[in-house]
Amino acid sequence: MRRGEIYLVNFGKKHNSEFGKIRPALIIQNDVANRNIVHVEFKGVTVIPISTNLCGGDLRVLILKREKLELTSEICINELYTLDVSRIYLENILTTLTQEELKIVEQKLSKHLGL
Repeated sequence: MRRGEIYLVNFGKKHNSEFGKIRPALIIQNDVANRNIVHVEFKGVTVIPISTNLCGGDLRVLILKREKLELTSEICINELYTLDVSRIYLENILTTLTQEELKIVEQKLSKHLGL
């Protein structure tokens, strides 16, 4: 599992405006933490959910369908989640962001978090 990869993630039951169900999500957590997750007790992984409900705007990044990502989608920058690694279906990577796409995600995330 590496930063910039997209996997299916089980977000569980939807609650109010939260994301729910099994859906693609971007691994946004740093690779040092990702490599060492087997060595720590708390196995949380920070991800950003992806939606096929295309809205555009400053808090979305468009990803065209490719590889195993079956539909054109948007990364929902303002919806960061930290979930247990067991909720990520690591056996099947859907796609990997390009360096340019990851740079756009990082810029929008930085703006969203006020960094």
